[in-house]
Amino acid sequence: MIDGQKIIDGFFYEKAIIHERLLACAIDNINRMTNMNAGHEYDDNIANTSTAVDNLKAAMLQAKVDVGTRIGGTSAKDDSRAAIEKYISLQILAAAVAFEGKTTPSYKETFPNGMDSFYKVSKDTFATNVEALTKKAAKFVDVLGVPFKTAITSMFASYSSANDLLSEAKAHVGTDKTHENAMALVLADQLTDNLCDVGHYNRRSKTALANFFNMSLLYPQHRTLIFKDKPVAHSETEVCEIEYSAGKRLHIHNTGSCPLTFGFKLNGIKVGETTTLQNDEKSNEPFEYYFTNGTTIYVLNSEDVPGMFTLEIVA
Repeated sequence: MIDGQKIIDGFFYEKAIIHERLLACAIDNINRMTNMNAGHEYDDNIANTSTAVDNLKAAMLQAKVDVGTRIGGTSAKDDSRAAIEKYISLQILAAAVAFEGKTTPSYKETFPNGMDSFYKVSKDTFATNVEALTKKAAKFVDVLGVPFKTAITSMFASYSSANDLLSEAKAHVGTDKTHENAMALVLADQLTDNLCDVGHYNRRSKTALANFFNMSLLYPQHRTLIFKDKPVAHSETEVCEIEYSAGKRLHIHNTGSCPLTFGFKLNGIKVGETTTLQNDEKSNEPFEYYFTNGTTIYVLNSEDVPGMFTLEIVA
């Protein structure tokens, strides 16, 4: 039953409601309104909600794309820095020979702190020092050679480009999140409008609101802790009996120090697939991953030491 005060307080605005669940509730609401729209009273609600859903989907997709770009940019920048460090480390001894020793003024001017100018320094210091090196490579090109000057200049340009793209991606991620939150607010507003309109069109119905909204979609699935155990060495243990449903998922966490294998039995007979989890490894597979039916979950410990695990069924 839907709490009327919740409508006033803002049922769809709770912080616990993530955007994916808000979308799921909205899409379900669209389908329900469409199926119960014989008089076309919900035409505007359906259209407006569909638009809000599409806008939030687009905002979430863009945010994911830019997060991916940021991650890729970080990797590109790190790879570029590693390449510069490796190149300088391979060239610095040849530079010392070309300058006729590490104690000469020209060498000290070009590599004042040797490789310490590039290893284990902040990104800003690294960029400053490499840029300075490109200038020294140009100044002492007759000693260090054109290939060195060309290579270090090109590599620094690549590093700078990667850094600029990363900074841009980070800025986009922040902007994307703000836009995504704004689109989620628009959708929450529209769902509140729908809730009020459904109530208006069904004033004397005690079940209409529940028929139009599945509020359970807004919140995390219910988890039931089924078992926590320490199977002894070289054992096969039946964890629990189950009521099979293809919509359920099995959450398993191997919290022990040895591998454990989990599977299904049907009337006492092992069936289907198994999953083997190493130390601290987790699994989140649907029931149908294991088999099309089952009555019992079992765990197999083939090692010389006891194991340990937790197991949950998500309905």
